[in-house]
Amino acid sequence: MAYQIPVKYFNSFWLKKVVGEDFTDNIEDDNSTVTTNVKGGNSANVADTLNYILPTWPGLPWGSEISSPLPNDTSITISYPEFPWGGALINHNSSAEMGEKRQWFVEEARIRGGYNNTTVDFGVKAYAVEESNKQLHRFNALIYSGIFNSRTGVNNTNVFSTAEPITKSLDPENGSIQKLYAYDTNLTVFQENKVSKALIDKDAIYSAEGVGTPVTSAKLVIGQIVPYKGEYGISKNPESWAQYGFRQYFSDKYRNCILRLSNDGLTEISNYGMTDYFRDELNITKDYKVRSTLNFILEPLTTSTASKIITFSVNSTESCDCDNIEIGSLLNVGGNTLDNTFVVDYSYDQSSGDYGRCEVTVSSSWNPATYGETAWPSIIGFTTYKSDKIIGGFDNYNKNYVVSIQQETTYNACGTIPFRKNNGVDTITYKTVNFDESINGWVSFYSYNPTLIGSLKNNFYSIDNYNIYKHYSDTQPNNYGKFYDRRYSSSIEFIFNPKPSIVKNFQTVSYEGSNGWEVSHFVSDFTEKLYDVFSGAWYPSQDLTNPVLSLSDGEFTDPVTGYKNYAGFFLKENKYVANLINTSPPMEGEIVFGQAMSGIKGYYSTVRLTTDDTTDVGGMKELYCVGSKWVVSSQ
Repeated sequence: MAYQIPVKYFNSFWLKKVVGEDFTDNIEDDNSTVTTNVKGGNSANVADTLNYILPTWPGLPWGSEISSPLPNDTSITISYPEFPWGGALINHNSSAEMGEKRQWFVEEARIRGGYNNTTVDFGVKAYAVEESNKQLHRFNALIYSGIFNSRTGVNNTNVFSTAEPITKSLDPENGSIQKLYAYDTNLTVFQENKVSKALIDKDAIYSAEGVGTPVTSAKLVIGQIVPYKGEYGISKNPESWAQYGFRQYFSDKYRNCILRLSNDGLTEISNYGMTDYFRDELNITKDYKVRSTLNFILEPLTTSTASKIITFSVNSTESCDCDNIEIGSLLNVGGNTLDNTFVVDYSYDQSSGDYGRCEVTVSSSWNPATYGETAWPSIIGFTTYKSDKIIGGFDNYNKNYVVSIQQETTYNACGTIPFRKNNGVDTITYKTVNFDESINGWVSFYSYNPTLIGSLKNNFYSIDNYNIYKHYSDTQPNNYGKFYDRRYSSSIEFIFNPKPSIVKNFQTVSYEGSNGWEVSHFVSDFTEKLYDVFSGAWYPSQDLTNPVLSLSDGEFTDPVTGYKNYAGFFLKENKYVANLINTSPPMEGEIVFGQAMSGIKGYYSTVRLTTDDTTDVGGMKELYCVGSKWVVSSQ
């Protein structure tokens, strides 16, 4: 209980004990002299081990300083502030004690310090005696606090009364609760293996016919929990969740599917033509974290000793650049990860190609001698611990659900790292794809790897590390196929399969649309496996063609006639057409093969069209239809 002292103006004060701090200076046995700064006093030259237990106080102006000699060496004097109720406690080799009185400081207890104002007190403390006060992790339960009302000034958001029924538990067999979403008067609860609906401010009473009638209860916050039909959950990927209107989208990698929760319940939208794809991708997505290390060869390192900034140039042999450094990565020196030194920021001055000057700012100063290095190391690394993610979001602009499946590799390395084993390359596998409700199908793959995606009003945004990007921006011209300041080629793949049971010769390829498309490959179906006498292995064979260049890339001037000619597509009646040149290796039993044959032979063919890198780079390139002329094979 506080002790009150009557003072001037009838104010009351509390006496509180000052908390001491222990300062220890360990000095070598060679009687070397060091200078020790004593908290609150002067400097002292001490040639022995000293333990100082000096009080701390909130900066109040105490009396003048007093000086006292050390018991074993009177030539050394320690100065410290004089306290009204005692001085500092100084131990010297546990042989003496000074400042026998206890240390105190005063704190005013009157509100605003006015005359006869209200006294500040602790008030009534409510408590309950528990047999065990250990933390209990209830992964399948919900808890809620008191109410908050800004109009009446009621704020009980930090009140958890044990006398009230403020918890609601779900079946622990369905795993932990990963995601909550409240809409209208219901709460959607996503567990690892189950999706349920919890009623808010109401309960349901069922009649004999099984019809539920919601009943409102004044004291009820979370009512009855009603599970949705189907053994589905969100696994451990709440980041895959997205919402638009009355629909919710999420992934369940434990069951290899992507789900939609709507008014008609749960639906596997991954079954719409993508069952095998999501089965394969989600099956290799892991829950646990993997270590990822990005290493750089420094040439040269210009960082000074005990600095927070590391400056270096990217080596010409590096297979990656400074753009791959992530904020929050731990600094790695000599193969050892430093626990408390991580990347805060970085800048990259790219001069040409993949060369550039990188300046990395870390959280604390570092010195090579501290980490067992005699000089600055020639290689440093940036280590992060990552887990596979399934990032989901809704695109309000195109009305699509976008999901990005990202698998992390064990090591992301650059250059030659002598102290690393099983060094890999900087490859992070990701697949970003979108689902369109208007056609009930998956429509496109994207070439960006987002950290976070979502929409704000009618705009769609994604975040790359800590940079935010607006998609479908109309302020920058020629912005198609450009993500995170990097440009990608667009491609689309078709399968030609007319009259499936007839062997055909595909002779030409044509398309309607814009200039700038080229055929990257045109191949037939696989035939029987052939035996390679050189490799001693069986391999499937298929007919191949040369790539077909776009109209601009394939244009050349005939040296004989002087007229323009085309090695790829040429424009005929507003349609781009080209002949197919066979480059298939000879097969046993073939009479005509290779370039002596027009087109390729097979039951069906697969063709991929890709945008080139020269025709209106970044501009719109439309594609309406693709066709091929074929005849029945005579072989």
